[in-house]
Amino acid sequence: TTGEPSAPSPGGPLPAPTTAFSPTSISERGEDSSGTSPPTSPDILKPFLWDKNHDSCCGNFSRPPWVAGQVQTFSPGPRCLIYSCCAPGEGTTAALPAGPAAPPATSHRPALSSVAVSPPLTSNLTTQDKASPPLTSNLTTQDKQTTTPALTTASNVSPATAPSTIGDNLTPSHDKYKGVSVSYTFDNGTFTATLNVKEDECKPPECEKQHHGLCPCEIKNITMSHPLCEPPFEYLLEVPPDPSQFQLIDCVKPEEADTSLCLHWKHKDPFNSEQFSSVAQCNKTKIEYAFACDVHSQHDNTDTFKLQYLQPRTNYTCSSQVFYNQQLLTSQNRTIETDFGEPEAPQDFSCSAINATEGKITWIPPQNYFDRLSLCYSSEPNCRALDKTQNEMDLHRLTPFTDYKVLLQACVTGRIVRSGNVACTFKTNATNPSKVRDLSASHNSENSIWVKCKAPDQINGLRGNFCLEVRIGNTVVQNYSESECRFLVTDLQYLTEYNFWQAPSVCSVSLPDNAKALIIFLVFLIIVTSIALLIKQLMNVEPIHADVLLETYKRKIADEGRLFLAEFQSIPRVFSKFSIKDARKSFNQNKNRYVDILPYDYNRVELSDINGDAGSNYINASYIDGFKEPRKYIAAQGPRDETVDDFWRMIWEQKATVIVMVTRCEEGNKNKCAEYWPSMEEGSRVYGDVTVEINEHKRCPDYIIQKLTVGNRKEKANGRAVTHIQFTSWPDHGVPEDPHLLLKLRRRVNAFSNFFSGPIVVHCSAGVGRTGTYIGIDAMLEGLEAENKVDVYGYVVKLRRQRCLMVQVEAQYILIHQALVEYNQFGETEVSLSELHPYLSNMKKRDPPSEPSPLEAEFQRLPSYRSWRTQHIGNQEENKSKNRNSNIIPYDFNRVALKHELETSKESEQDSDESSDDDSDSEEMSRYINASFVMSYWKPEVMIAAQGPLKETIGDFWQMVFQRKVKVIVMLTELKSGDQEACAQYWEEGKQTYGDVEVHMKDTNKSSAYTIRAFELRHSKRKDPRTVYQYQFNGWNGEELLAEPKELVLMIQNLKQKLPKKNSTEGNKHHRNVPLLIHCRDGSQQTGMFCALFNLLESADTEEVIDVFQAVKSLRRARPGMVPTFEQYQFLYDVIASTYPAQNGQVKKSKHPEDKVEFDNEVDKAKLDANCTSPPETLEKTPEGDTEAGGTKPTEGAEGPEHAANGPASPVLTQSA
Repeated sequence: TTGEPSAPSPGGPLPAPTTAFSPTSISERGEDSSGTSPPTSPDILKPFLWDKNHDSCCGNFSRPPWVAGQVQTFSPGPRCLIYSCCAPGEGTTAALPAGPAAPPATSHRPALSSVAVSPPLTSNLTTQDKASPPLTSNLTTQDKQTTTPALTTASNVSPATAPSTIGDNLTPSHDKYKGVSVSYTFDNGTFTATLNVKEDECKPPECEKQHHGLCPCEIKNITMSHPLCEPPFEYLLEVPPDPSQFQLIDCVKPEEADTSLCLHWKHKDPFNSEQFSSVAQCNKTKIEYAFACDVHSQHDNTDTFKLQYLQPRTNYTCSSQVFYNQQLLTSQNRTIETDFGEPEAPQDFSCSAINATEGKITWIPPQNYFDRLSLCYSSEPNCRALDKTQNEMDLHRLTPFTDYKVLLQACVTGRIVRSGNVACTFKTNATNPSKVRDLSASHNSENSIWVKCKAPDQINGLRGNFCLEVRIGNTVVQNYSESECRFLVTDLQYLTEYNFWQAPSVCSVSLPDNAKALIIFLVFLIIVTSIALLIKQLMNVEPIHADVLLETYKRKIADEGRLFLAEFQSIPRVFSKFSIKDARKSFNQNKNRYVDILPYDYNRVELSDINGDAGSNYINASYIDGFKEPRKYIAAQGPRDETVDDFWRMIWEQKATVIVMVTRCEEGNKNKCAEYWPSMEEGSRVYGDVTVEINEHKRCPDYIIQKLTVGNRKEKANGRAVTHIQFTSWPDHGVPEDPHLLLKLRRRVNAFSNFFSGPIVVHCSAGVGRTGTYIGIDAMLEGLEAENKVDVYGYVVKLRRQRCLMVQVEAQYILIHQALVEYNQFGETEVSLSELHPYLSNMKKRDPPSEPSPLEAEFQRLPSYRSWRTQHIGNQEENKSKNRNSNIIPYDFNRVALKHELETSKESEQDSDESSDDDSDSEEMSRYINASFVMSYWKPEVMIAAQGPLKETIGDFWQMVFQRKVKVIVMLTELKSGDQEACAQYWEEGKQTYGDVEVHMKDTNKSSAYTIRAFELRHSKRKDPRTVYQYQFNGWNGEELLAEPKELVLMIQNLKQKLPKKNSTEGNKHHRNVPLLIHCRDGSQQTGMFCALFNLLESADTEEVIDVFQAVKSLRRARPGMVPTFEQYQFLYDVIASTYPAQNGQVKKSKHPEDKVEFDNEVDKAKLDANCTSPPETLEKTPEGDTEAGGTKPTEGAEGPEHAANGPASPVLTQSA
């Protein structure tokens, strides 16, 4: 021990986090313990502190009497804790009155688990430089109870609690020692404890307040005394662990690093170390860990923090702290980047055989990031690394007639290698077998021999028969075909030399004398093995009767279409017995789009010869027989730029009047067909000697009809009318999902064809796949109508005999059957407007009265589609409360998924409308709302059918409106239906904020029929506002039919002006934007009626035909509960009939009386005239400046607004400035 206070090291030690300073009262001694008050000698006039662990007094003061029974503490060795307190007034002396010794005192040690306020998670308390100030802990004593003040800075810690004390005639000690604090600093492996007392009653001198050399996890009792305060206090110093023992590490597993992060505090065990065996151990339960990563946090005794379901390649900022005894010990910040995610699989992956030993693999590389491509196939032991920009590869040295499986991987290397895989299979073509083995010829009789051999080592195709040709000179005199290579050649002529050729084998046979004639044979054998290769055993497939067509289809499609596949694969792709010579001539090869799809010579379309032009009579086109009608069709490849003149020459010479085009000019960035007709801007073009003039261009959702006039400059004949129909709804890959589309196309084609026309010219790109499918549907429907049965298998075999590869893939073969089933089940339900009124009148008649009417029977044929698709998401427990009607749950395949967060990289509304990969939201990363995508008339555009928002889903509703760029909301319900809520009021006056979306109602106009509201939407992460219009139709109870549907029709005509106009140049591009959202109470009752009526009005205006059956059928496939009753179904017919009245067999398109309803503008009556009245002519000619953002100009012809023909539009609400 020393007589002077121990001064801190120069510059001060490193500060360390402070822990609670826990005083321990003397009252914790036993009942028999005794203690005396300090004597009143001058040496102890000041209050003082002593360390009971040390044998000598500290400073210049005498050691106070030792009190028996005190709590012992442990220390590595003798030390002196030099603490001293001055009397009030800094050093003044005050004698204590003489009196008896103070009675024994008791104290209550506070629980070590006292609650303390944790510092902010942003605290970053690590070992600092030596000049840093120490961290303090305020200890405040109060009556009977202590409170813990909140921390104000990173360096403050929660105070420990002081016990209640007992005193006789002296001032209670808790009044004198309140505000005591202790702090710890850490330096070179040990702590220094510093006592701090406020300037209240006593304050220790600056030189006598520190205790050095405290070891981590050491526990020490300290007693404080003052002559004016009784009794003394004992405080428990709990030294924290060594902060340098804690290290924050990344603990994520490599295979989870793309979507997870993991942080772990690794530490040497400071709690069980041998060097502290004589010291009270740190309490593990007092260590807590705090973690915060973005919006996720954790604070408990767990030293590991894990987050899942994160985005790959994303930075996450994390901070973490370690607390001991609820005080900050150390802190670290980390920025963690998640690993590369699994890349997308390559798209459009296809495999095909080039020939018997080569195959071609094509693909489109993924759009997202990847390192490399790797291609593997079954005969290669190792995979091949490919350039990441490569999109095709040829495989060589393959085995003929062998199945190959090809795997293509897009790989990315991060912590591990991840890959997006896609696979395909193909079979190499068959080729000639290898030579037969062990050829021999032997006698059988005087004029017959045996010719035998063994099968070849390699068949290289389907096994067939062995064939033998017997020739005399170059003339074949006998043919033999056997399943085994064993032939008995008979009836040989004497004195005749026979040659059997199979180079290089030569056999000679001498026969015995016969009638004194010596017969010598040189026998050469030829085995025509190509027959074994190419002869396939066709299946015996019976024609299907109409009564069992549906059952037969279901049986064959079962088990993944196994029976369909067997039928399809049994049909030869090419019939080699038909020669293909002309197409392969050198001067014709550049006229073929594909080298392996060539017309047979016997039925190719021959053009007239042009003098001196070799091959001028060739075009890649074939005559095709219909159902019992020879050469009804011409199947052709899509014209190339080099063959457009030839194509029009064929149209003229064959007197064709209808061209059916079953492709688009470009699909998937690949040229499929030249644009071989003039545009409306050009008017006409000349192709060689043929002139083509375009008279009309009409775009419909699934096809484009063009009326052309074709003439020949060398002939005096008048021009011929030719109709060109281009089907635009065939997807780039696969087949149309709805076979009804092809039935509709057939109706259009047959409407333009007549008995005196030439062949119907059908083409796609190659002229075999889609072309064969359309021809097969048309011919088989004729057979179904004529014979009440169909032979699809037999007809496809016939097609292949006339053009190779007709009906190219199994899906097309199945599609023909699907179209036949659709037609046989549902029949023709389309009706033109000119025939609607008499048609509807007949459909409503009951004959006999006891039977249902034809219209009722038509409704009963409608499929319900109940539970035809899964509804897992809407039925999850956490989503059930978001549904108004438990029977109306959206299907998973077309539900509207809400993104949790919009991308911040797109700053304006001019975002691309084309669908992209980020639109396909994963189920885990999207929120649920009761809403479904519903197909609109202008496919592939869609509408949204939604239930009326609940109060708790209003925010989700507006998020959906913003994310899907809705332009018009149609509300078909009141807020209440009786006493029940039908829809929460999701708008208010002024501005409302829902998450990141601010909704501001700008204007309102009311009429007796409907109300128009204008909203301005702003997003916190986007610059430009959006305008959304709401049309609320008044007074429609979902269980009742409208008495005056005219108002609803007028509202539809009005709101159509707010929707973006269809652009004819866009074709059938998919859009992620959904301009129209319709809702009622449950999203099905009134919503189904509205959607059906909306689509039917579009069809009537565009094509002058309607198909109520197909319109309702499409809606039922999209959402449960759509148009459920016959009354609603009949109502749709009646509304269309009243909207388009007939007069003398013609549709009367007179204007409706002008709507004179006065509107009441609730927001700004001064704007009434400007906002609510718009004459029909101004609505027809919308200025460019008023076009909605993201919309396009109306196209010519049928694409433009149609409302003028049907009466003036209702007053509209124009966008406020």
